[in-house]
Amino acid sequence: MSGRYGSLGVIALFCVLCLGPMVSAGVAGAADQPGVRIFDVTAAHGIIDKRPDRPTRIFAPNDNPIYVWFRAEGCTIGTTITSVWYYLDVDPPIRIRKGSVTVEVLDDWGQFNFTLAPGKHWRIGTYRVELRVGPDLLAETTFRVAVDE
Repeated sequence: MSGRYGSLGVIALFCVLCLGPMVSAGVAGAADQPGVRIFDVTAAHGIIDKRPDRPTRIFAPNDNPIYVWFRAEGCTIGTTITSVWYYLDVDPPIRIRKGSVTVEVLDDWGQFNFTLAPGKHWRIGTYRVELRVGPDLLAETTFRVAVDE
């Protein structure tokens, strides 16, 4: 996976985010910007009209990509939001991807997505996606990949 913003695999298609006060750019963490909030984190099959398309917590192994949509407030231009994707069905959980996007346009939503290489399929199991600003975990969601029953 490659990213438009240089991420290690999580693609941020939109340089979006965050209504909020126009403070200084280059925010290091949420603690430096106490009003930052990320919420309504939703796994989905896509994004249409700035909203999650076909939101779900269960995906098939061949669903590709998987999107994580979220709402945010309090960010400023220069805020960096990072997504960290984990596979949970092993002990300890495995971090499978990490990617970041820097807010360039103020908006109230954003998304990350994970696209597998051609011919690859998602491993059956449970996944967690964390959304961070600096070292601070601001939101997370989980989803499962399962075979149709």
